[in-house]
This record gives sequence, C-alpha cells and structure tokens, in this order.
Amino acid sequence: MRGHHLGVQDLTRGDEGIPVHRRRKWALQTIDQAPFQVWVVVVAGIGFLTDAFGLFALNVVTPMLGYVYWPENKDKDGVPEVPQGIKTGMMCATLAGTMLGQIIFGFAADVLGRRKMYGLELVIVIVGTMLMIMSSNGEKNSMAVGGWLITWRAIMGIGIGADYPLSAVITAEFAPRRFRARMISWVFFAQPLGQLLANVLSLAAVEGFKSQITNTARSCPIEDPACFRAIDRLWRLVVGIGIVPAVLALAFRFTIPESPRYKLDVLRNVQDSFEDTRDYFDAPELDTEGGEMTMLNTPAPNSPLPKSPVSPVPPRPSRRSSSDSEIAPDEVIESDGESEHRRSEDHGHAAEPVQFPPGDPNFVPPLASWSDAKHFFIKEKNWIYLLGTSLSWLFLDFAFYGLGLSSPEIVRHIWNDPNEPRANVFQSLKDNSLNTLIMVSVGTIIGGAAMIKVIKYASPKDIQFWGFLVLFVLFIVTGSAWTALLDSSRSGLIVLYVLCHIAFNLGPNVTTFIIPAEIFPTRYRCTSHGIAAAAGKLGSWIVQIFLAFAFKGHGKDESDWEKENFGHVLQVMSAFMIAGAATTYFMVPETRDHDNKSRTLEVLAGGRVVLQELNMQRRREDEED
Repeated sequence: MRGHHLGVQDLTRGDEGIPVHRRRKWALQTIDQAPFQVWVVVVAGIGFLTDAFGLFALNVVTPMLGYVYWPENKDKDGVPEVPQGIKTGMMCATLAGTMLGQIIFGFAADVLGRRKMYGLELVIVIVGTMLMIMSSNGEKNSMAVGGWLITWRAIMGIGIGADYPLSAVITAEFAPRRFRARMISWVFFAQPLGQLLANVLSLAAVEGFKSQITNTARSCPIEDPACFRAIDRLWRLVVGIGIVPAVLALAFRFTIPESPRYKLDVLRNVQDSFEDTRDYFDAPELDTEGGEMTMLNTPAPNSPLPKSPVSPVPPRPSRRSSSDSEIAPDEVIESDGESEHRRSEDHGHAAEPVQFPPGDPNFVPPLASWSDAKHFFIKEKNWIYLLGTSLSWLFLDFAFYGLGLSSPEIVRHIWNDPNEPRANVFQSLKDNSLNTLIMVSVGTIIGGAAMIKVIKYASPKDIQFWGFLVLFVLFIVTGSAWTALLDSSRSGLIVLYVLCHIAFNLGPNVTTFIIPAEIFPTRYRCTSHGIAAAAGKLGSWIVQIFLAFAFKGHGKDESDWEKENFGHVLQVMSAFMIAGAATTYFMVPETRDHDNKSRTLEVLAGGRVVLQELNMQRRREDEED
C-alpha cells in the first residue's frame, strides 16, 4: 500500500504524466518531513567513533612506545620517552594524512558519488591499523620502528580524514530539515565517545597486564624481558581494538544507498531517487483536490523566496486550508513559488519552459564545472563562506589539538606533584590513562551531550560565536593563573582544564563540523567541507610544530621550562579564539530563519545572493510590522 493512498496517484513510480520538477519537489519534501533517521546516525557515527579512537589513541600508546623502543632515551626522572622528533613526526604524519584524505575524498565524493567513497575510507583505516600494529625494529634492530610508525600513521590519517566530509554530508543530505543539526551533532558525538573508549580500554588493558609489568622501577629492567613483551603487546592491543568497530561499520556503509539529493542534483536520476525515498522514508499522504498534488500537513510558506533574475514569473502562494493557518514549531515550511506548469494546466493550454528561482524545491541547479564554480564562488562571492568556515576551523583546531594531542604531557604537569618521586612503570601507565580519562573525556562527553540538546534551540552560528568567546575567556584566565595554580591549587587547574573541553564540544568543535555540511550546494558540498576540515587540520599541524619547538634551547630542562611557561601557550591560543569569533561573525552565514527553524539545504545552496535577499525581505517585513 505504500504510495497508494485511497486511489491517489503514486508519484514514486515516476509516471510519465507527472512533470519531473513536481516529482523532484515531492522527493525533497518527503525527506524534509521524515522522522529522525536513527539508522543514518548509527552508520555514520560508528565509523566516526573508529576515526576518533584511532586519532586519539596516539595519546595513550605514545608513552608505552618509549618504554619498549627507546629505553635509553630517558627524561630527568629516569622515565623512558619517545624522542621528540619521532613523537612530533607521528602526530604531524597523522594530521597531514588527515588533511590529504579530507581534500581527496571530499572532491571524489562530489565527482564520483558519496556511496562509492563511503566505506573505502574505513578500509584504509583498517589496513593502516593492521600495518601499524605489526611495526617493529626487525631482527637485531635491522629496521627503524619510528619510520614505520610515522608511515602507517600517515596512511591511517588518510582514512580518518576522508570520513569527515563523507559522514557530515551524507548525514546532512539524508536528514529531515528540523532534525538536521541534531543528527550531525549526534554523529560528531562519536568523537568524544572514541576518546573515552581509547582511555577506558587502555586503562583496562594496563590492569590486565599488571602481573607482567614491573612495579618497582621507573623503566623495564634489562634483565626482565617479560616487562618489555607485556608493554609491547599492550600498545598493539589498544591500537588494534579500533579495527573491531571499523569492521562493523564497514558492513553497513557498503549497503547505504546513494544520497537522494546527489541523485537529484548531480546524477539527475529522478526515478532512482524516488525508489530510495520510498525505501528509506515514509511517503506522506497526497491531496489531489482541485487538480493539484500538494502534500498534506505541509503549510504554505510564511515568507517568499527572493525573485531571481533567472525567473521572470513572480512566486505565487500555494493554496491552504484553514487548518494550516498556524505553523507548528517542528513543521517544515516549504519554499514558496508555484510553477508556470500548474498555471498553464489551470488554463488548459501547454506549458512553456520555466526556470525556477534558486532555493525553490523545483529549481534544478546546474552541474559542476569550472565556469559554474567561478560563477558561484567568485562572481557571487561565496568564497567568503568557504574562507570563513575554513579559518574558523583552523583557529579552533590550533587550540583543540594543541590541548588534545598534547594531553599526556599537560596532564602530567597538572596532576603530578613535583615534590613526589615519579611512579613505577605500571603506575605511570595507569595514571596516564586514568588522569586523561578524568581531565579530557569527562569534559568532552559533557560538552558533546549538552550540544545535542542546545543545538535544537540555538543556531550553529550563534553557538560557534559565543563558544569562541567563552574559550577566549577560559584561556586567558587559565593562562594567566597557570603558574600560581600549579603551586597552590592544582584542583582548580583541573577544573579549568575540564571546562575548556566542555566549551570546545558545546561550541565550535561541533559547529565547525556542522555548518560546512549545510551551506554549500550539493555539487560542491563534499569538496567545500573537505577544504574547511583540511584547514582545521592545518591548524592542528601548525600547533604541533609550535609546541615541539616552543620549549627548545632555554638553557634548562625543557620539561621544567614547559611546565612553568605553558600558560603563555594558552594565552597565544586565546588570540586564536578571538580571531575565530570575529571570523564567525563576519564570514559565516546564518543557517536558520528568524524563527530559529533550519533553512532547507536547497535555500542554503543558493548562497549569498539568496540568503542576503531573504534577510533584506525579513528586515522590510519587520519594519512594516
């Protein structure tokens, strides 16, 4: 009975007598009025959890690698550590690979399709992870393990980076309008869950190997090979566990259909898009009263779309019943404008070809080409939005990854009392996982969970702007009080550190992921999101270089100098936060209307021309009222 409601014509069959533009409109409105798509969130979220696990597991395993492969490279307390060059190389290789994956897969998803790329990135992550856990020095040190670790981390990074534009865009294009921001927030919530999983599993693994790890010395004794073997197995186990959710997600990702919006806008395959819509969404009831086929429970627009120069026909409001006079908060508002085709039918003569204004659900956007890209990004100045989302992400990740990927050192500075001797091998590994779990994962989980609720009531742009300002204040306060709090109130410093991570995930860390998936047209959406995400990873790459060399050559122990002066690094990060707030305010568009309802992807795809005209119309209406 699906699609057959009391004799109403079934539009999902793509009957010859129904104009293509009306079938297109039906598909888009069906998607935008569908319920929350749990399955899409689960499929995208599991893969994103795997990516986050692989990215942040480096924090957990790096200290373990020092005990096994560089036992002679000890800090001033006699604790083995990975040489700074190798450590920075692994971080930067991962981030550089992530940048590469974001750009390459983002572009490929726009050219070849989302479905063809979706799942391939997880294959790369799985292969990279398997190769990494088989890295070694070879027989009698015939190879350099550091080189292999850097190489395989770069391969993993490509797969991790590819998932950013793919998961965000596929979720956005399958999401109903009123649930879109929340669905993407749920997907991104997999990142703090991945961090939490990495810390919890490492803590459990350390406890499991307790009997084999020495509990009397700060490094594994040469005469105790069991200690070396235990830690060597330990880090491989922690990293390798990330393959499990990746394989589970892979089975589902290869079965997900092509994005219906990609089929409509790029492939121009209306029939297949109807079949996918029929299979994955509940078809709404149709009304043929008066010879018009419009959706029930779809109120007419409360504001018209701007008159486009390409559309000589002014928009005309659709018919409404008295029961539709008021719009409920969660109802989808369809774009205004009726086709010339309908009018010609009403008068009983053949229709002439009509071009609909951008943003109208009947409007068929042009195909991607160099000339169209120049027109959209340069002539219509949508490069401002691309630059705004890219810079916002860069400024954010400079601070986020500066704290996130450097957390073992920072956590040790905050948590360990310098007057107490360093712990033995087992206790040191346990404390690293436990303290990071408390200081990082707690904040990210609280912030990410709160974001899912808050995004329903506030626009992503507002959250991003105020989130940057809150982080600016937190970094200024923490950086200025760093030295004093280290000496007097380490618990206060822990609280401030947790608040920073809450502000990250209840703010720009999530919105920089959401906004690029909404504001660009389908034909350039993955590429634009990949460019913005790659700009963020460029910021994270820069901060790793900055942190690696900021504490060099100061005539004293670098660890002590870092501990005493990290407050200045936080002050530098605060400058990036104020820059992010300014960029958001001036260069990032608003994705919601005056009633805080998410605009359709078709309206947002119109770019600055459509959005500016909508804002001008709204201001004129407000002045008239």
